[in-house]
Amino acid sequence: MYFIGFLLWLLSFPLLAMTQISTQIYDIDMAKDGQDVTLVLLNTGQVAKIPAGGSGILNRLVEAKSKEQHYNFTLDDDRFIVDVEMVSGPANLKMLSPMMAEPATYLPTTIASMDVAKQYFREARYNPKDSQCFNRAMVWTYEWWRNHSLRSNKLLVYFTRTYIRRYNFEWWFHIAPYVHVKDQGKVVERVMDVKYSRGPIEFRRWTNIFVNGDVECPVITKFSDYADFPYTGQCYIQRTNMYTYQPADLQMNEAWNYTKDKFLMTEVRQAYLEAYDEVISKKVGE
Repeated sequence: MYFIGFLLWLLSFPLLAMTQISTQIYDIDMAKDGQDVTLVLLNTGQVAKIPAGGSGILNRLVEAKSKEQHYNFTLDDDRFIVDVEMVSGPANLKMLSPMMAEPATYLPTTIASMDVAKQYFREARYNPKDSQCFNRAMVWTYEWWRNHSLRSNKLLVYFTRTYIRRYNFEWWFHIAPYVHVKDQGKVVERVMDVKYSRGPIEFRRWTNIFVNGDVECPVITKFSDYADFPYTGQCYIQRTNMYTYQPADLQMNEAWNYTKDKFLMTEVRQAYLEAYDEVISKKVGE
C-alpha cells in the first residue's frame, strides 16, 4: 500500500510541473553569443523558452509564427517548451478584417473622489486563479462601464528583451485599467489592478510591483516605440482606451489607423470564460 501511494505521489510531479497554453507567437528572440536560451514571446504576454541550439523545436516555432496559427504550448515549471501542437483558435475570436477609420475622440470619465474610486475597486471581481491580465482587465472595465457608466482607460507596461533576460522575467507585457479621479482639487490618474494592488495607485507604484530597482518606465504613444527598440532600457508604458484587448489592437491602430470605439462582445465573452470560468449570454450588452 505504501509503495502504491509513493508511486502515485511520484507520478504526480510531471503533471503538476506542466502548463498548457493555447495561443499564437508574437516574436522569437534568438539566443546570441553567450546566451543559453531563445525566448518565445507569446500573444498572451507570457515568455516561454527553448535551449540555445534546440534547432528541431525552433524550426517548428519559426513555422508556427510565420503561419500565425494557434498552437498548444506545453511548458515545464521553468517555462521551457516541451511540446508544440497546432490547434484551432477560439471560435469566438476569429481575426477581424481591418477597418479604415479615423481615431475616435475618447473622453474618459472623471470619478468624483478617491473614495468613489476605492468603492469601484472593491466592487471589482477578484479570482485567485491564474488568468491572463488582458482578460481580467476586460471584465473589470466592462463591468464598471455597465454598472456605473464609467469610461476608464488601460495602461500597458512592456518589458524589454534586456530586462526579460536579466531577470528571467516571465512576461513581455502586462495590462490593467486606470482611471481619472478628482483628488484634493486636481485630477489624477490611478491604476486599478485588482490582482496585484490593494487599491488605486500611481503609475510608478504600479510599475514598481513588476520592475526591479524603482526604474521609471518611459511613456510611449505608439506600440512601435517598444517593438522597434526591444533591447533599449528596461520597460515602457503606454496609455490606451478601455476597449483595447491586447497589444495587437495597438499594432492595428498604427498599421491601418483602426481604433475600437466599443467593446467587442466576442472578446468580452472570452475574457469572462478564461478569467472567471463564466459563460455569458450573447445577448448581454448587445
